[in-house]
Amino acid sequence: MDKNKELYDLHEVLDPTISLSNHLKGLERFVDLALRCVEELGNQRPAMSEVVKELESIMELVGLNPAE
Repeated sequence: MDKNKELYDLHEVLDPTISLSNHLKGLERFVDLALRCVEELGNQRPAMSEVVKELESIMELVGLNPAE
């Protein structure tokens, strides 16, 4: 089973009249990243460079310019 669906099926929690497909996907990716960052063992946590790249990717997905 997909880890995202199992842990936080956000589209079932949010009001269906709100059209936030990209924002919802960005939020799901952000929550997944946050959960990976707090893994107990250091070798299971992402490197800071990976975190930065993922955050930039999430920002682009939701229509923000990470260079600003």
